[in-house]
Amino acid sequence: MFNVGQQTAVRGAFELAGYVGELRTLPLGSGDEVCFVLDQEDLLALTGDERVLEQVLEQLLGRKVWVLASVDDRTVPFE
Repeated sequence: MFNVGQQTAVRGAFELAGYVGELRTLPLGSGDEVCFVLDQEDLLALTGDERVLEQVLEQLLGRKVWVLASVDDRTVPFE
């Protein structure tokens, strides 16, 4: 769904925010939003405000982005 450049940029943004690991999302519904899901401890460990990360990701992907804490295991790999 996302091109290689977008995938690389998103991973880089997460790394700059202090998260290095597998990126998981909620399954895409309408296609105009992306919800990244991290374990709660990983979300709390991010450097800076996750809302700033969301804004950067929105610019990279051209759609609304949410960074959320995990509540269940119905996520899919970010591709």
